Amino acid sequence: MRNLGLGILVALILVGASGVGTAEEFFGKLERVDLDTVTLRGPDNEMIVVRVDGGNRRNAAPYLGKTVIVYFQNEQGECRAVRFGSSR
Repeated sequence: MRNLGLGILVALILVGASGVGTAEEFFGKLERVDLDTVTLRGPDNEMIVVRVDGGNRRNAAPYLGKTVIVYFQNEQGECRAVRFGSSR
């Protein structure tokens, strides 16, 4: 019984510490890719600008003008893109 409780506790800690678990997502059309930001237009014409690193910027370029899902993290009030994915 003690090992089961310890296993559950370790699993909860691992889930809580993972960065993907805290990522939020936005679904929309990729309008613009700048040096350190990307601009997205949501389904209700909402515009959102998300900061992006150089590696993720290269990953975003093929989706320009297409509908994508952007996973981002809120870091001290600033959104930073973590990953881009196809909407299909």
